[in-house]
Amino acid sequence: MEFGPGSQISVLKYFWPAPVKIQFLKIFTFNLGKNSNTAIIFAKIIKNHTMKQLLLFLYLLPSILYAQIDPKYGEGTVPVVDGKVTFTRELRLPGQTQEQIHATALKWASETFIPNNEFKSRILFSTKENGQIACLGQQYLVFTNKALSLDRALVTYQMYIECHPEKCNLKISAIYYIYNIAGKNEKLPAEEQITDEYVFNKKKDKMIKSTGKFRTHTIDLVATLFDSAEKALGGNPNPAPVISQVTVAPEKTASAIPSAGISALTGYKQIAPDKIPGNIYKMLSENWMLVTGGSNTQFNMMTASWGGLGHLYNKPVAFCFINPTRHTYQLLENKNTYTLCFFTEAYREALNYCGTHSGKNEDKVQGSGLTPIFTPSGSVAFSEAWMIIECKKLVAQQFNPEAIYSPEAKAQWGKNLHKMFIGEIINVWVK
Repeated sequence: MEFGPGSQISVLKYFWPAPVKIQFLKIFTFNLGKNSNTAIIFAKIIKNHTMKQLLLFLYLLPSILYAQIDPKYGEGTVPVVDGKVTFTRELRLPGQTQEQIHATALKWASETFIPNNEFKSRILFSTKENGQIACLGQQYLVFTNKALSLDRALVTYQMYIECHPEKCNLKISAIYYIYNIAGKNEKLPAEEQITDEYVFNKKKDKMIKSTGKFRTHTIDLVATLFDSAEKALGGNPNPAPVISQVTVAPEKTASAIPSAGISALTGYKQIAPDKIPGNIYKMLSENWMLVTGGSNTQFNMMTASWGGLGHLYNKPVAFCFINPTRHTYQLLENKNTYTLCFFTEAYREALNYCGTHSGKNEDKVQGSGLTPIFTPSGSVAFSEAWMIIECKKLVAQQFNPEAIYSPEAKAQWGKNLHKMFIGEIINVWVK
C-alpha cells in the first residue's frame, strides 16, 4: 500500500476540517522533522508498506497533532472584527481626566515599546489633544527552548490606546508571524493561524498543536500587555463581550482630526514643502509612489506614477490621478486627507505588489510586508517610506473625453477616465 499524498488526503477528507486539510502536507512534513517518534513510525511505513503499521501510525497521529483545550484558549477567545483578529479591553478610570490618562499611557508605552537592533518595537504616534497613542510591537514567541531544539516565531502587532475622560480603550490588531518552516521563513497572518477554523478539529473539542501553540502564546501575550497597561493606569477592566468569528462592519463614527500644527511623526523630521528633495519627475515616472486613503479602521494603498507637485490658489500642492475602478478611489473620496509615500529601490517588490493586487480581495499590508503608521491627522502612511507627503483635498475633478486633445491619449485612455485629485500639502516628513 502506498502512503503518499493521495492516502493522506483521503484520511483528511473524513476527519479534518477544510482549513486543516489545506495546510496538512506542510504541517505534517514539518512535524516529521520536529518529532523523532513520528519520523521513525513513518520510516517503517515507507519501508514495509504494511497495513498494520499504517493503522498504528494513524492511531498515533491525533496525539501528535491534537492537544486538549484549556477554556482560556477555547472557542471564541480570538475575536475577529471586520475580517481581522482584534483583541480589545476597556478600562474604567474614575476621576481621571483624558490628559492624565494619556500622560500615564504614553509613559507606559515608551517603557514597553523600545526599539533595538533586533526588534522594531516603537511608538508610531501620539496625539495629546485626541488622547490617541499607536504602537508597533515585535518580539519572539518561544514555543520550545531545549538544548538542541529552539522553536519560536517572531510576532509583529499594533497596539492602539484611546484615552477618554475616566476610561481608556486598548486594542491589539494587525498581527502576523514570521516562522521557519522546512528551512524557509514564512509570513503567517493571525487570521489564518490562530482563529477557530484553523486551530480546532471539526468537533471543536481538541486543538491542533501546530497552530494551537500560536494561539495560546498570542492570547497570553495580549493578556500580559493589557494587564500591564491596566496596572500602570490603575484601572478596572470592563471586559468586552466575546465576539464570534464573523465579519463585523466597523462602527461609523466621525474621525477626530487634531488641530493644525501638530505634526510630529516618530522617526522622521518635518520639512517645508519648498524643501522637498529630489527630481519629482524621476521619483514618479521611475521610482513610483504609494497613494494611501482611509483611516486606521479602513485604508488601502495603490502604486501610482502619474502626478506632480505645484502651486495653486497660493498653496503648495501635490496632484495625482486615480481611476474610479480602484479600491483606493472611494477611500480618497470619503476622507479629506491622504498621503503620498516615496520609497527606495529596496522596496520595488512591495510597490509592484501594491500595483497589481486589489485591497478588495486581500490584505495588502500583509502581502506587501509594509508597516502602516498614522499621522497626527489620522492619515495612513508607511514606516519604510523615506518621504511622506500628507495632503488635504483642495480640488477633485473627473476627466471627460472632450478634455483630452491628444488623439493617441484619447484612443488609449478615453474610455476609462481618471479623476484628478489636487491636495494642499499640509505636512512633509523625511528620514
